[in-house]
Amino acid sequence: MYIRSTVETEAQSRQEFAQFQRLPAAGSTVLDSQCKFCVWPSYADRLSLKCTFRGLETYYLRQRPVTVAPEQLLIVNAGQPYASAIRSEEWVHSFAIYFDPQLVADVAAAHRASDELLLATPWAAATPEVWFFEQLHAAPPALRQRLRGLQQALAQRPFTALELEEQLHAVLSAVLGLHQRHLARSAERLAAVKRSTRLEICRRLYVAKEFIDEAPAEVLTLEDIARAGMLSKNHLLRHFRQLFGLSPHEYATGLRLARARTLLTESALPVQVISAQVGFASPSAFGRLFKAALQLTPQQYRQQHAA
Repeated sequence: MYIRSTVETEAQSRQEFAQFQRLPAAGSTVLDSQCKFCVWPSYADRLSLKCTFRGLETYYLRQRPVTVAPEQLLIVNAGQPYASAIRSEEWVHSFAIYFDPQLVADVAAAHRASDELLLATPWAAATPEVWFFEQLHAAPPALRQRLRGLQQALAQRPFTALELEEQLHAVLSAVLGLHQRHLARSAERLAAVKRSTRLEICRRLYVAKEFIDEAPAEVLTLEDIARAGMLSKNHLLRHFRQLFGLSPHEYATGLRLARARTLLTESALPVQVISAQVGFASPSAFGRLFKAALQLTPQQYRQQHAA
């Protein structure tokens, strides 16, 4: 299904979200929007690809803002709650594809299986799970061109179901290839001997990182994080810094400080309240870490950066 919309006001934004929520969960949906103001509350849906051809759109995953600009892609996993927002003086051209779960399973199975196996079992049910790193990716020129060509073609004429499925199959296959290359590059940073071992450790480390992303303000322990990633604490400590450049504690602290910066500039909450909301043990500990990281006290940062 292809949906083209123009959204400029809060009322139009609410109406578009309500209409989107009424769509069937099965099948693929392509949403092609021109927006100045469009704010969608948190919801979960199918595996989806987000990009813009003009302007910026911000998504909120696990309380973490991720702003998508032209030449970038964001992949959101199926079932992952998130919100989105566009607030702009100029028109933003947003483009999103929500992939049919069966198409996702088919493409993933084809990537994992050999030609011999595909020949031997052409009608086997494809049910593999697919998991992507939910972070910004630079869009390769070929994929960017394919997405732009798809948008322009859909805007000009209706597609048959077969034609749209073929196009989305090619897009998803390219995205899956991009993900696999990123995973392989990430795994090369690890010191494990076998390549297959590096890939599996890398996958589990990203799961551990996502566990931290989901609850940056909570009291986390190494045991909690390691269990989430199905790693020993030794494995977690040994490889987390190799992959992400920070220890788990340093990474969690960075998330808390980032959330604090947002609250300082976008809310009028007292510093003490912000300190508690983002998970610091005390306002004094928050102030020390904030100043060490940014060379400004929280109040000074608010004065310099508040809108």
